[in-house]
Amino acid sequence: MKGQEKILFEQLKKEVTQTFLEDFPTLNPDISKWKGLDIIYFQEHLRQKVRGNVSEKWFYTYFKSSFEKLPRIDMLNLLTQYCGYKRGWTEFQEKYQSKISQGNLNSHVSNEPLINKTVGGDKKNSLENVEVKTNGYDDEAIHTESLGINVTKNHSFGIKKLIYILLGLIALLVVVFSIDKYYEYRNTFKFCFYDADRSSLIKSKLEIIIQKNGVSPEYYTVSNGCFTYRSSRDTLKMTISSPMYKRESFVVGLKEIRDKGEENYRNFKLRPDDYAIMLYYYSTGVNDVDENKKSQLIKQRKEELNKLIADDALIYQVYDNELFGVEVLDKKKYIDFMTTPTTSLKNYILINSQINKNKKIDLIKFKIQKNEK
Repeated sequence: MKGQEKILFEQLKKEVTQTFLEDFPTLNPDISKWKGLDIIYFQEHLRQKVRGNVSEKWFYTYFKSSFEKLPRIDMLNLLTQYCGYKRGWTEFQEKYQSKISQGNLNSHVSNEPLINKTVGGDKKNSLENVEVKTNGYDDEAIHTESLGINVTKNHSFGIKKLIYILLGLIALLVVVFSIDKYYEYRNTFKFCFYDADRSSLIKSKLEIIIQKNGVSPEYYTVSNGCFTYRSSRDTLKMTISSPMYKRESFVVGLKEIRDKGEENYRNFKLRPDDYAIMLYYYSTGVNDVDENKKSQLIKQRKEELNKLIADDALIYQVYDNELFGVEVLDKKKYIDFMTTPTTSLKNYILINSQINKNKKIDLIKFKIQKNEK
């Protein structure tokens, strides 16, 4: 890739990030650090603004790793229009080409290693001139003047003194370790998430964002309903997202939990997304039905899915393989696919869904998980 093209694309990545952060200000300002839900939110934001989409594989190729050539022109047009350039990549190039020619836009960062730097400009302080000298001690005596000890083969008193010092150091380490374990216990919390309607522990995938004042957000994925978290702070904000449950945010008072003097745990209740649960139910489970009832059940599920899904719904199937990133399905193809008895339906995973103002599902994103066996 030419140097100017690389500089232009780096500038485009910055503007894409700025455009996204206008609506999602709490996310990481470094686009190369985005993952999981961040990428999904970006894909939906791109779809809403310019009716376009990039696959997760494309995102990783061009935004999270080094690249050797520019993306296709249609993708460059899509991203520049997302940033507000009506004429796309051509308008973006016209804006910055002159600045590059004048040397006012430069994305190069010095990679000079810090180890070659010298102190005060004196080369004698560099690592190459470090000299290790021995004190000429022989095997007959060990002099430890900093401790005030002179240990020789014939001085048993010095050996005893050294043993006492070692025992004292061991005792100090035990005390420090005990204190550290105490504070670890005090600052380690267990958070569990329950279905608000059924009061049962949620076993489906949850995406958790933890925000604390003055630091970048932290991201976690929970699949068994509970997770442990360590913090010495007094409060934090926790946001939980899931395809099956409504997005919830909680302000957690860690100091209050500590002050109770009980086991450090807290339970949270999440409100189920009834439409997403119905969509999941009607899209799976056909194979587990008796053959005599299967045709009747398939007909019923087709009718229910037809009622739930809007006619102009955007439906994406996400692939894990190297050849395809995302495939767009229409409503009929999705319903036929979901009601045709196949073993792959057992691996159906709903990634995201969205309801319009008419209480119809107008966005579905799903994938068929690879069978690991």
